[in-house]
Amino acid sequence: MFRKGCSNRIGRYVDPVAGYGLAGRRRGLSLALAVIMVSMLVLVPSRQAGSVVSAASMRRISLELRAGQSSFVVTIDSRRVAGSFPRGFVPIGIGAGLGFPMRAVIEAAGGIVRFEPSQNTAYFALGPVAGAYELGSRTLVDGSYNTSVRKDLVRVSGKIGTLFFTEAVLKGLVTASGGTIVSLAKNGLTSIVLQIPSVMEDVLGSEHETFPAKAGKMRLVTLAPNLAENCFALGQGSNIIAASEYTDYPEEARKIPTVGAFSNPSLEKLLVLSPDLILVTDGTPLAVVERLRKMGRKVYADDPKSLSGIVDAIRSLSVVLGVPDRGFEVALSMHRSIARVAEAAKKLTRKPAVYVEIWNSPLMSAGKGTFVSDLISIAGGSNIADEAKTAWPVLSEEYVISHNPDVIVVASGMGAGDVLGRVGFATVNAVKQGNVYEMVGDYVFRPSPRIVKGLEMIADYVQRASRP
Repeated sequence: MFRKGCSNRIGRYVDPVAGYGLAGRRRGLSLALAVIMVSMLVLVPSRQAGSVVSAASMRRISLELRAGQSSFVVTIDSRRVAGSFPRGFVPIGIGAGLGFPMRAVIEAAGGIVRFEPSQNTAYFALGPVAGAYELGSRTLVDGSYNTSVRKDLVRVSGKIGTLFFTEAVLKGLVTASGGTIVSLAKNGLTSIVLQIPSVMEDVLGSEHETFPAKAGKMRLVTLAPNLAENCFALGQGSNIIAASEYTDYPEEARKIPTVGAFSNPSLEKLLVLSPDLILVTDGTPLAVVERLRKMGRKVYADDPKSLSGIVDAIRSLSVVLGVPDRGFEVALSMHRSIARVAEAAKKLTRKPAVYVEIWNSPLMSAGKGTFVSDLISIAGGSNIADEAKTAWPVLSEEYVISHNPDVIVVASGMGAGDVLGRVGFATVNAVKQGNVYEMVGDYVFRPSPRIVKGLEMIADYVQRASRP
């Protein structure tokens, strides 16, 4: 979240000397960071990160193909590129349209095609246009994660095979990205014109290229631990030249130099480093962002509010960094994991009540409008903090006891014993039935791929509590 000025509304409980632990106590840094982050109440524009801007911000790509001919021409805006298909593979008729080898065309147009042997899957992307083809099941996955069995798209010549596209397949992929496509066949020549979004907006309205000049090679600064995680997940961890305090995952991230706290980074260090892009998210004061921009620094901001929003944010970041194929791979994996959990939740006969404790003195939890609550809902549970009036409410013991949760998730870093030792909680269902669980706070507080682990753990707890 972002706004002018940024205050910590639980500041009176925080000892700034003790590494952001509670005054008089020391706790895990990741927990404390999470609490500070979730306590930032700020105003965010209604747009989503990665939203496409006006139709005028388009890259025009035209293809000129002939059935049976090995050469083709791609025109990117006004630049013409001549290409040729692999020996033994030329455009052919597939159904009512023309089919053509995918890799040659995508790469000639400035896109990426990557085969992942461990998954037997080809990932491809052209700016925000992305998808995958799973060779084992002959399944095509489009940009909206829709799947269809398309055995006709694989062509084999001798011992070599290649993946073909059709006009219809290309249209579906381009449309899913917010683009358009027009096809015309005349005198044996097929002309396909694509209009692909060349710019997207972040949550603060700044425009970013979807075909960046330094694709996959940007010098990055990440001003939140989850942003570093996301960059590593996208294969861009080695490009991070500086990060914020408490950046600790994966292990390699601990070696990255820091520029201070995410809410108050050293602007002097950022000026000297000259990064290509600075990544910010929830908790970075708008004043800091504005000053960075006045210093001539490019800033990309996101602020996901839901589980699906986290998936979208990671994918949008991948486009801005110029590695959209990696982003689609990560997003598809997360999307499928979430779908599996949601499908299992449909079979539950009841919705167990869940209480996630993120702080113990005072008791703090997560209510409506947070991805923590979203996790509980998708897992099949009912979040007792949803009835509170704020997104990150301070609750009384009486409130928790009266809502009688069936599951208690202790993400405060204090352990399950902290809850089990409370005399007043002895009558709570979760305590009586042994459904009090410890969890690493990062699994539910950090909007990164690891949040899927948190979802699966909560789903397991909910499943256990739902059994007779």
